Amino acid sequence: MAARVVLPLIAQGPIIRRPRAESAAARVDAMRRSSTLLSRLRDKYGDDPLLVSVGGRQVVLPLAARDVREILALTPDPYSPASREKSAALRHFEPDAVLITPPGQRPPRRALNEAVLDTPHSAHHLAGAFHSAVRDETGRLLQRVGPTGIVTWERFHLMFHRIVRRIVLGSGAADDVVLTRLLDSLRADGNWAFAHPRRSGERGLFADRLAGHLRRAEAGSLAGSLADLDGGPEAEPYAQVPHWLFAFDAAAIAAFDTLALLAAHESETERACREVEAYDPDDPRVPAELAFLRSCVLEALRLWPTTLVILREPLRPTPLAPVGAAVAIVSSFFHRDAQALDFADRFTPEAWPDGRAAPARGIVPFSDGAAACPGRNLVLYTVTAVLAEVLRDFRGMRLLSPMLVGGPLPHTLDHTQIEIAFGPAK
Repeated sequence: MAARVVLPLIAQGPIIRRPRAESAAARVDAMRRSSTLLSRLRDKYGDDPLLVSVGGRQVVLPLAARDVREILALTPDPYSPASREKSAALRHFEPDAVLITPPGQRPPRRALNEAVLDTPHSAHHLAGAFHSAVRDETGRLLQRVGPTGIVTWERFHLMFHRIVRRIVLGSGAADDVVLTRLLDSLRADGNWAFAHPRRSGERGLFADRLAGHLRRAEAGSLAGSLADLDGGPEAEPYAQVPHWLFAFDAAAIAAFDTLALLAAHESETERACREVEAYDPDDPRVPAELAFLRSCVLEALRLWPTTLVILREPLRPTPLAPVGAAVAIVSSFFHRDAQALDFADRFTPEAWPDGRAAPARGIVPFSDGAAACPGRNLVLYTVTAVLAEVLRDFRGMRLLSPMLVGGPLPHTLDHTQIEIAFGPAK
């Protein structure tokens, strides 16, 4: 029975989405089925964590938001984010990334990530350069679409990759699609974790190509900021960059999901457009100040979390989990818990500023605690900036597929099948 919860998560691709599996999952709304099963188990056994076996591996499934809070608050010790499965997956392309670093080596790597990503600030200190990249690349996309036209995931994703390469590595990397393809190939290996041999040759090609961009240390990029810091060899500075490129891919999904929600909800689109129009389009700090649009992004991440499951592994016995077990927090179960959220299956961006969508309820699209995503604010800034530029130039958005009106929103969304028709701004 536990496999019915865990296997759909694995099948969709924990490191890079598998299009066919994601399409199949969307057709049967697999995440709704998983959440329904977990709800039934909670009703039957109570809300203490369930200890189950999946393929011979002990897995702890938290069923109460209080336990999610405790597990994330006690990360990285005793709950290590470097679980066996996650480490096996990420070692295919980022073996020294902070996310799978042993607790004793984490502090310098985490500190370096926070310094380069400007973790505490809603607008990165390089917001001007990042805003220019977003404006240039969204402009290129909209020129190709024309004053009226259709935006598909393929078009949107290619545009977003260019933005990411410019933000992380500088404008000199904008056209380096080979770098992205190599990383995606290694991420696909990572989906299989232990079951796929590591391809040192492929990883070497990727690392060499990436190192060339990092040595250039272009001003106005994260690579330039990285070169300006003296994190020391123990911080493994170059080894942190693959994760920035990898994590931004989830930002592209979140951006397109948000655009689909807005296209399906006219009143929210109009509110977002009014907010965008009220600000100076040339001020790079603006995306961080677009509170409603930012809430729309967070709401898309609540409805369809890009991190399907948050993994932890206890370093010693705890009241919630034995040593050797994997702790698996199923994001969508808490994000869509109808027992706790009266807005569970509705697009409700106002739930973010009024506090109804809070970590206290297990809603953690960027995780939480000491191992929360250090790039949270940078991702939200970038996605909000992209959406603001699109909304500034276009109106009359119409969602062609899938249908997201007329009933509860699905728990599983295949972002690759989203198609949006645009009309002219004026």
